Amino acid sequence: GRGRGRRSLSRGGRTAPRHAAQAASDRVRPAVGAARRARADGARLVHCRLVGGEASRHLQAAAHLLRRARGRRRCAHRRPARLKLGSRKHRRRPRDGIRRDAAAAAGMASPPAVCDVQTAFVKLTLEQEASFFEDMAALNVRPPDAVTRVTDYVPEIVSYIETIARNGYCYEANGSVYFDTAAFTSSEGKVYGKLVDASALADKELLAEGEGALSASSAEADKRHPSDFALWKASKPGEPAWPSPWGEGRPGWHIECSAMMSDLLGGEVDINAGGIDLKFPHHDNELAQSEAYYGHHQWVNYFFHAGHLHIKGLKMSKSLKNFITIRQALQEHSARQIRLMFLMQPWDRPMNFSDQTVGAAKSKEAQFKNFFGTVKALIRSKWLDEEVGWRSREEDRALYDQIADCQSKCHHGFCDNFNTPQVVDALSSLVTYCNNYLSRPPPAAPAVYLVQKAAVYITQILKVVGVAEGADDIGFPVSSAGSEAEVEGPLDALTEFRDAVRSIARKKGPVEEILGACDAVADKVQASAPAAARLSDQVAKVLADFAGAIRAAAAGGHGAVLTACDHVRDDALTAIGVRLEDATREGQSSTWKLDDPETLMKEVAARRAEAEERAKQAKAKAAAKLQQEVDKLTAGSADPFETLKPDLQLEGGALSQADVEAWVGMQPPPKAKGKPTPEWLPASRAAA
Repeated sequence: GRGRGRRSLSRGGRTAPRHAAQAASDRVRPAVGAARRARADGARLVHCRLVGGEASRHLQAAAHLLRRARGRRRCAHRRPARLKLGSRKHRRRPRDGIRRDAAAAAGMASPPAVCDVQTAFVKLTLEQEASFFEDMAALNVRPPDAVTRVTDYVPEIVSYIETIARNGYCYEANGSVYFDTAAFTSSEGKVYGKLVDASALADKELLAEGEGALSASSAEADKRHPSDFALWKASKPGEPAWPSPWGEGRPGWHIECSAMMSDLLGGEVDINAGGIDLKFPHHDNELAQSEAYYGHHQWVNYFFHAGHLHIKGLKMSKSLKNFITIRQALQEHSARQIRLMFLMQPWDRPMNFSDQTVGAAKSKEAQFKNFFGTVKALIRSKWLDEEVGWRSREEDRALYDQIADCQSKCHHGFCDNFNTPQVVDALSSLVTYCNNYLSRPPPAAPAVYLVQKAAVYITQILKVVGVAEGADDIGFPVSSAGSEAEVEGPLDALTEFRDAVRSIARKKGPVEEILGACDAVADKVQASAPAAARLSDQVAKVLADFAGAIRAAAAGGHGAVLTACDHVRDDALTAIGVRLEDATREGQSSTWKLDDPETLMKEVAARRAEAEERAKQAKAKAAAKLQQEVDKLTAGSADPFETLKPDLQLEGGALSQADVEAWVGMQPPPKAKGKPTPEWLPASRAAA
């Protein structure tokens, strides 16, 4: 009988509780007990990575179930028929099972784990440190000479505070140690708040921000003066803690920097830098405690305070939810573009991150990149076969003066508070002047070495500010797998062949000439590429495929040949990182430049999208014009289609009769007898 009762009370291997109130109590009791034991031990529940979060949710769920249990216990006598009773033996469960039930009641798969706060704290900081250095490397920021961690400097920090105490500039209260600003300012030659005016010293919000969690009323009561700040903080349960003469605690925010900098740089620091929000109280507190430690009157000679970063005009902050991480920014923009964007704004004023500022940086990058490619193409040309020297006396000397002027502006810009916007403007102006100098019509010939001098200087300055990198004397490094020297032969052959067939097609020359050019380039395909150059092999393959495409397109007419020329420029060459620019004058050769394949493909996609949008707008504009004219002529006797025939030619081709009817939503009026049928009107419509 007891066996049958046991089975009848079992559901899926779990015994039903005596009543609903007992069930809720069984689920909650382990959670409440665990929380009480954790509080009694001064510990804190930690769930994997989030300190204290799961414990709080666990307790809230426990309290909710207790309230429900009490309510059910009060009304249990009203529904006795719904309750199934079992023996006490059946109601008892193993302790692990109770914990699982409690966890399920709290909405979790298992109870929160208890781990060492100190270990979790150090692990988290190391993860963030590694992420930070990865971001700095991605932005092309040079690594520091030394890396310091507060967790490695706690003994030195304690010793630092003890020295300040011996000098009489701090006091202890309830396990925390505070810097005594009144004792400091009363000493001869000591000034607190050197970096700000007197009004900032009375700003309670700034003072509270400098103290963080210690700005609570209990901590404020321990201070002798509102401007006093913590050197050592007594740790609360669940916070990281280290031993000290004043009890378990952790260093204050400001003392960390003084102790670590003093260890590496000594009693005098030339330059200290940070954001403008660190000016007060952080940097002023650094000065006060360090001067109290060394006993002198000046610890730092110069401070650099960078402006806040604004996102589309508003200060970046988590409260506004307008912040962006470095990795998010690098998904949309390159490190070079981000660095240029900041260089184009004063470093000590608010800097704006917006579509406009990033767009300006991208335009500046494109200007420099195109100029470097043009200069490299000029150097590759056979200019030494011609007369050399400054043949255009006035223009050449003017270019030389422009280079010297740019060098002077860059020097004075760096000396004037690191005025990087002035430096970038000077470089950009020199590029514009050089481009105008190179675009002069024949017979004017450029002084190649003079243009090369300008390109080398611009590259050197861009390397100084971290925009250009690598060992190249001119320009930015290219991510394609090869150098100009390796691909010069096959790319020159491809460019010459394309220029030849393109010229024949534009002049509507005979197809035999196009086929002859294909035959002539066949030998160059075999001899142009070095065997060990991977990019050269790719270029040679593109050349061979292009020659075959031209041979096949010749049968389709000159339009098909021109289409094949556009395809090799916009698709085949961009895929392997080659930018091909068509000549702007008759008789000139096209220019090839190495570039990043992804950048080139994005540019081609953007140009095609713009062309499609222009064609769409042109067609809509023409259709609107047709609609207006047809509306005017509909009531008259004149044939509107015959009247509008000259307007039917558009940039993308002629509008058909069906296009017109679709736009104006009408049928053509009947034709008068004997009137000739317009040649553009389809025969089927004329018969109607």
